[in-house]
Amino acid sequence: MAGWPLPEVTMARRPKGSVPSLQLHKPSGRARVTINGRDHWLGKWGSPEAQEAYRRLINEFLATGRISPDRERSRLAQQVVDPPVGPTAHQASSESAPPPTSITIAEVLGLYLEHCTTYYRTADGKRRTSTYGNALQAARALRSFDGLPAKDFGPRKLMHIRDAEAATGRARVGCNKLVKAIRRVFRWAEAHEYVPMGLHHALMTVEPLLPGRTTAHELPPILPVDDAVVEMTLPHVAPIVADMVRFQRLTGTRPGEVCGLRPVDIDREGDVWTWRPTDHKNAWRKKARVIMIGPKAQAILRGYLVRPAVDYCFSPAESERQRSKVRRLARESPLTPSQRARKPKANGRRRPRDHYDNASYRRAISRGVVALNKARLAEDPKATLIEDWAPNRLRHTAGTEVRKKFGLEAAQVVLGHAQADVTQIYAEADMELAAEVVRKIG
Repeated sequence: MAGWPLPEVTMARRPKGSVPSLQLHKPSGRARVTINGRDHWLGKWGSPEAQEAYRRLINEFLATGRISPDRERSRLAQQVVDPPVGPTAHQASSESAPPPTSITIAEVLGLYLEHCTTYYRTADGKRRTSTYGNALQAARALRSFDGLPAKDFGPRKLMHIRDAEAATGRARVGCNKLVKAIRRVFRWAEAHEYVPMGLHHALMTVEPLLPGRTTAHELPPILPVDDAVVEMTLPHVAPIVADMVRFQRLTGTRPGEVCGLRPVDIDREGDVWTWRPTDHKNAWRKKARVIMIGPKAQAILRGYLVRPAVDYCFSPAESERQRSKVRRLARESPLTPSQRARKPKANGRRRPRDHYDNASYRRAISRGVVALNKARLAEDPKATLIEDWAPNRLRHTAGTEVRKKFGLEAAQVVLGHAQADVTQIYAEADMELAAEVVRKIG
């Protein structure tokens, strides 16, 4: 297992959830890393000692979310008094695993999260998948067992974590998801002989929480969003976001697929276009995803195809430029000379990205709903507020419409499901048809 590489020196703002980078302090020629606002000095830049110290700090940070000052001081002092000889500890771990009786849960988590940073990535290797986020949740849940030998973690401790999460208000499905993530940690550790064989099998004896048999609450079902609500929201979001919503509603795609749309992925031959996204939910299974784009969706998309083929169609940076242009045209006072000469900073901390992701797309819609409710209350203080809605509900709306008009099989194909029982979760049953049947037979 390779050690943590020395990354390039950068001054850009670190994205939330990313690994703190190793930086060069040019005046002293030393390596440092900033974690939770505190600088940790690691020795001479480019030295094996600095790289090993960086790896240890990052492993501890990923596993626990914090760095113990006393522990780190003792590590660095030991490196000065007794520098490592021969292969580093991490290189040695790739040749022979630590004895299962000595390795702690914190150390297992450090090694596991190091593995996850490279393994759980999208097909293009640019982004981490949701499984990496699940691994971080497992590490946080195991934080209270940092110093416990990994071999001593068993079903009772796993049930303790599960029940504690339920007591804090975590939903039943969330508790079960966390249990699976923790099991995955120990399955990986067992495969690498960090824990005794059979530990993962023992953790599998912990049964999932069942509906009605636990104090953990249930999440409300995800229902289709009414088209009237969508139409009321659209005037209060950015034009690009509004087109994303309209396009997703017509095609029934997942929010992440809409965010990753590029001209290069679309075949525009024929009256119905075909779109083959390279990054989708089942890309890691090597399954193809084909999305049909009809005339109405094509009309929305045409204006976004006049760009380099590999650029994203829906860009927050482009949306911000449009917003700035509208605000500038609406100014009542002229720009001052200094304002005209002002240019964006080359190393600005909050630069709009070149494409939306699930979170930013979701936030844009939520802000639109807030603006809509504010306008409704200004017009009528007794007006009913519109409930916040998420873009994944558009997929449910599209699936329900297709199922109602063309049947379950058609909805399965449009939504891209391998099995019809999955489609039934997205496409609500046609209750009007059931009522008509009852009228005739009962």
